[in-house]
Parts: sequence; C-alpha cells; structure tokens
Amino acid sequence: MEVIRSAADLRVAILKRRIGGDAVGFVPTMGMLHDGQLSLVRRARAENGCVVVSCFTNPHEFGALDEASHLPRDESRDLALLEREQAEIVFLPEVDTLYPPEDLTRVTVEGLTRQLEGASRPGHLDGLTTIMLKLVNLVGPARLYLGQKHAQQIVILRRMLRDLFMNVDLVVCPTVRDSDGLALSSANAQLSIEERHAAACLPTALRDAKKAYDAGERSAEVLRARMTDAIAAEPMARPDYISVADASSLAELQRVSGPGLALVAIWIGRTRLADNEPLGWDGA
Repeated sequence: MEVIRSAADLRVAILKRRIGGDAVGFVPTMGMLHDGQLSLVRRARAENGCVVVSCFTNPHEFGALDEASHLPRDESRDLALLEREQAEIVFLPEVDTLYPPEDLTRVTVEGLTRQLEGASRPGHLDGLTTIMLKLVNLVGPARLYLGQKHAQQIVILRRMLRDLFMNVDLVVCPTVRDSDGLALSSANAQLSIEERHAAACLPTALRDAKKAYDAGERSAEVLRARMTDAIAAEPMARPDYISVADASSLAELQRVSGPGLALVAIWIGRTRLADNEPLGWDGA
C-alpha cells in the first residue's frame, strides 16, 4: 500500500497503475474510518484493479460547529484498516496541497446546494462539490464510491458529473447501520451513552415514514408528520429539518408519485446527525 501526500506523486502512482491495465476505483473519506466507509472500500476492491482512498477533512466544507471539526484523528489506525482492506493507494494531502495560495475557484450546482443541508450549513455543499471535483480530477477514477447515507450529496454530485461531462461512474452503496438502525457515522463517537440511546429516534422516524409509504400512504404531509412525531417523542432530540423530497430535484413534495426521499437531520446535544430513506425506489 502506497501512502501519498502530494498531488504530483499521486498522479505518477495512478499512471503506473493505468499503464498496467488497472481500472481505478476511488473512495473519498474524511478519515476517522468506520465500517460504513470500509464497506465502500470492499466494494471498490471487488470491482477494480486499483483502489484509491483519500482521507481529507475539507476546511471549506466543515465549519466550527460541524462534527468533523473537532473529532480526533488517528492516521495510523486509518492506515492499518486500509491496509487490511487491501487499498493500493491512500492519499493524505495537507490543506495547501488541495487549496494552494490564491486558489479562487468554487463549484456550485445551482438549485441543489442551497436547500436541506445547504440551508442548515451555508457553504457546506459548495465546499463538497469543489473538493470532489478536485479529487476526481486528480485521481481520474473509472468508478467513484459513495454511501446512500449522504443522499443529498449523491444527487448533487450525480448532476455535477453529468453537467461537466465527467467520465466516471458513480456507484452508490447501501447505508451501513448499527443493530438499532442508526447509520454508522464518525459523529456517533461523540454521543454519550444516554445520547446514543436517544439518537435511535432518527432511524425510528425514517422507518415510520417508510412503513406508512409501503402501506399505501402518498401524502408527503402525512409522512412528514409521522417523522415529526417520532422525533418529538424523544426529549433530547432537536429537529433541524424533516423533509419528503423528490429524489432527483430535492424539491419538497405534496404527494409522493415517483421516487422520493425521506430526509431528517437532528441535534442530540452538540452532535448533529442526518439520515434518509428512499421512498418508491430501492436506493443504493
């Protein structure tokens, strides 16, 4: 496994793999790896000759209140996990590698980066699209692997890849969940035992919406009410947004007549958690 920190060295290492005939699969992460992210590495390992994993916390994507800004890093742990999963290349850039002095370019996907996560965390999604374009341009993968947990990011990046004629296949993998249904996330490590129990209201809310949808309910107002009730039943939970949206445009729906998404973000103490459930389609 090669550990690379410079953009120039990354390009050289990947070129060698391509000359050898390997297709490149790319898994972007913030580090602080958990089994949800490692499941993406395993999928990439099964489908490509070369797996590249990046570990980078983007300062233009995460602000002072975001979970990523104050979680401890353990580079040696991440590298040990990635070696076990047989990643060929791990990219660990410094901030000035990806944002050199006088870097001025930012990427916005109009109409998709200002709602939901974009409304709650201004600038977050523009930071996401910008860093993803940089990383995809550097790695040049045949396939890019992301988890369904980040549904809005997937909608935005799929549109960006299409609009900019980028020759990469976006592979969306199922959300990996704990035994109580809570999606695996680096943020979970911040929860106390009491908060961890309280956080179970998030997957409960999504299950309630999905159960109602599967039983024939198509009113988005009713589905939002089911989720709202489940969150309100937990005193420690503070809702950020509760949404039933179109799976392509992210527009709020009145009725779910095609592929939809139930999306919820909540605060438990100082920790913000977000998750989603596809409605009327299989998702990843």
